[in-house]
Amino acid sequence: MKLRNILITVVAAGMMFASADRAGVVGYTEGDYTDMNTFAHKAAGLNVAHTMGTDFTAVWSADGSTWGFSSGDEADLVNMRWSNGTYGLSVGLNMDSGVIGVAAVAPTQSEPGTSTCDNPETLAVEDDFDCGDAVEYAPGSDAVLAVDAATTFNLGFGMNLFGWDVGFGMNTADDGPMTLNARGKCGFWAFDTFTFGYTSDTNDAGADYTSMDLGMYGVHEWGAATGMFGMGITMNDDASMWHGGEMTINTGFSVESTLTDWCDLRIGYNKSFNMATEDGGQESDDSYSAGLGFNYGSVGLDMTISSGTLSNMVSNPLEYINGRNDDALAASWTLSYTW
Repeated sequence: MKLRNILITVVAAGMMFASADRAGVVGYTEGDYTDMNTFAHKAAGLNVAHTMGTDFTAVWSADGSTWGFSSGDEADLVNMRWSNGTYGLSVGLNMDSGVIGVAAVAPTQSEPGTSTCDNPETLAVEDDFDCGDAVEYAPGSDAVLAVDAATTFNLGFGMNLFGWDVGFGMNTADDGPMTLNARGKCGFWAFDTFTFGYTSDTNDAGADYTSMDLGMYGVHEWGAATGMFGMGITMNDDASMWHGGEMTINTGFSVESTLTDWCDLRIGYNKSFNMATEDGGQESDDSYSAGLGFNYGSVGLDMTISSGTLSNMVSNPLEYINGRNDDALAASWTLSYTW
């Protein structure tokens, strides 16, 4: 059955089979339940529960409204969403105790004080925090990251405005991210959808940056497969990126092929070209991804194949068929249930 026919059947039943693992490969979210993460009003009519092993989300519809809850991060208190089809809202409350890691301090450090993970006196860093954050230590002991406790909100709003899907999101933490996205239909050449995205955030080094994306893509049926082709430009002033904060031209291509009634194969390819490359600089960056989707009626399993695994499978398929492979087949997976 073709993907479009599957989606039509699913929508008619009030369900959608998809996940972030699928969207990450095919390159678009429209028609999938993951669309609600960008456009909160798109949660309307959904009845789905899913997990990626470290989190959970449950969304259900009743009496013309859709409600949802999710969690997964250690500091999450509650994450809720609501939609009536015209408007949508998501709210998350995060309470962080402030202790998020330790750093091993050199034995030669004899005086109490502060250090940073890029200081030679600090040997190693455990857990996840930015180099340069101050740590407090005592002689002969590990250092504890000195970060104040904080209560923050994640807010998202979505609506349909003059035929366009519009989504806004922000985090109330200091230097927290803010996003604005819009998507509308167009009829130009091989493209049927226009997208706009704006992001304001900080990079790993703590520097502020903004990014603006303008793009178009088209989804087409090719027999038993569905293909996507997209082009766009990105203006990003993040100097820590591979392009050094210059404008890039992007192209994307993906194919989702129905192998059987219960299994889909997905392959995606993306390339970004730097329009202001310096002498000796990097001209472009490209990547490909692959995944599998299994449909068992109300239960769906989506997998993103690990980097390098696809080429290994093609060059030596018997190793994987016989279960003698040493590398992990999936980099991530999503298990979902719809009703």
